[in-house]
Amino acid sequence: MYKRIYYLKKNIMINKNLLINHRTENHMEITMCGKGSCKCPSIDIDLNRDNVVIGGKEEGYTIFTKEQFTLFMDEVKGGTFDKYLKD
Repeated sequence: MYKRIYYLKKNIMINKNLLINHRTENHMEITMCGKGSCKCPSIDIDLNRDNVVIGGKEEGYTIFTKEQFTLFMDEVKGGTFDKYLKD
C-alpha cells in the first residue's frame, strides 16, 4: 500500500525508507520507492531553481513550478487524495 511522506521544516524525512540520491544544503533528490535501482520516479528540488522535477529517463519527466508543487503538497497534506489511496 502507499506510504505517506511528510517533510518537516528542517528537511528531515519521516519515511526513512526512501533513498536520498543527492542532498546538499540547497538541493535534494529522492527516489520514491527506496531501492534506487528501479524505474520509480524521483523528486529533484533545489533552492536555486524555479522548478521541481518529478520522474526519470525511463518514465519521463513532469516539471512543476514551485508554486504548483506547493499547491499540490498542501492538498496532499490536507488529505484531498486520501480516499483514493485507501484499501
